Amino acid sequence: MRKAFLDLRKAKAFAKALAEKLAAGQVNSPTVTVAQAQDMKEALRRLGPLGTPVHVVAGEYADVVNQLGQTGTLRQAVEFYLHNSIRPDMQRTVTQVMDEFLASKRANGCSRVYIEDCTWRLRRVARDFQMPIAHICTRDIEEWLGKLTTSIVTRNDFRRLIITLFNFARRRGYLPRDRETEARWLEKPKLKSKPIQIFTPQELGELLAAAEGQPKLAIALGAFTGIRSAELLRLHWENFNWEEGVIDLGCDQTKTASRRLVPILEPLKAWIAPFVKREGSVLGYSLPVCLAEAFSTTAKKADKARRENDPDAPELKWKVNGLRHSYASYRLAMVEDVAKVSLEMGNSPQKIFSNYRKVVTKNQANAWFGIMPDMPENVLMMEAPSPAVDMQSVL
Repeated sequence: MRKAFLDLRKAKAFAKALAEKLAAGQVNSPTVTVAQAQDMKEALRRLGPLGTPVHVVAGEYADVVNQLGQTGTLRQAVEFYLHNSIRPDMQRTVTQVMDEFLASKRANGCSRVYIEDCTWRLRRVARDFQMPIAHICTRDIEEWLGKLTTSIVTRNDFRRLIITLFNFARRRGYLPRDRETEARWLEKPKLKSKPIQIFTPQELGELLAAAEGQPKLAIALGAFTGIRSAELLRLHWENFNWEEGVIDLGCDQTKTASRRLVPILEPLKAWIAPFVKREGSVLGYSLPVCLAEAFSTTAKKADKARRENDPDAPELKWKVNGLRHSYASYRLAMVEDVAKVSLEMGNSPQKIFSNYRKVVTKNQANAWFGIMPDMPENVLMMEAPSPAVDMQSVL
C-alpha cells in the first residue's frame, strides 16, 4: 500500500518506523513469542532432510491422532504396522512361492505322482492369483473355490493343498510367522461318506476272465494284495521276496511313507505267474489315469460278455477302489485279525474295524481267495516261484 504525506519530514519518519517493524517481522502478522520461534526452528531442523512443509506434517499428524482416538498412539500404530508387514525384499507372488514349494518337495524326495498332482493344481491357483501371496485373504480363496466346477472331494483337495502352500510361505518368511495364515480359516466342505463298495467273487472272476495282459496283472494284484493304485504304479519286481512270501514295499513307494509287507497269497502266485520278471516295473502304466482307463475298459468287456449270456443280467460297473476295499473285507473275514490286516493295508486298526468288519462272511472270503486261473492238465505250479526261472513247467 502507498501512503502520501504533505510533509517530507513526516514521510521519512513513517518510513523509518515501518522499516524497523519489517526487520522485526511484526508487520501484518500475529505476534510470535520467543518459545514459539524456537519450536518452529527446531521443527524445520528435523524436517530439513525430508523437505516436507511444517503445515503438511501437522495436518497429517492431527488426522491420524483423530482416527486413533483413545485406542493408541501414533508410535504404537507405526510399530504395529512394521511388526505385521512383510519387508519389500520378502514379498513373493503366488507363482514364486509355488516354484519354491515344488523345488522343495523334489529335493525332499517326494514321489513323482505327488509332485505332478501338486503341479497341475497349483498352476491353476497361480494363474488366477497373479499377486503377492500376502495380499490374498480368506474371502478371495473361498470365492475362487466356490467357482470350481469340480466335485466336492476335488474342491477339498484344492483347499488342503492351498493351506499347505500358505504354511510353506509362512515358514519361508513370506507371511507373518506369529499368526495363522488366511488359508487356515477356509471352511471345510461337508463330505458325505459313501458306503464301501466291493466286488463279489463272481464279479472278480468275470473281470479276470475278460482282462488280458497288463490289465489282468493289475486286477490280480489289486484283488489279492489290496495295494493302492498309486502304489501299484511304483511297484517293481525287486519288491517281491519269494523266499519269505511277501511283497516288500519301501518308504518311497507307500502313501504313508512307511515300509509295509504284503503277503503273497496262493491265488496271487497263480494269476501273476505268466508275468513274473527278474527286475523292472511291474506295470507299464505311468499315470493313475491310464490304470483307471484300463480298469474301466475291462469292466465294459466283462459286462458285454455277461449280457451275451444273460441279456437281463445287472450291469457290471467298475467300482472306484473296489479291489482294495474287497481285499480288506474278505481278508478280515478270513483271518479275523484287525491288527494284521491294518499292517498289510497301511491303514489304522480303527479304520479297518469301522469300514470292513462284518461286511462279508467267511464263506464269501473263501470263495474270493479260491478264485484260481484255469490250468491245463499238463501244467503244474511251482512251490517256490523264482524270477530266475519260468513260473510254469510243462510236463
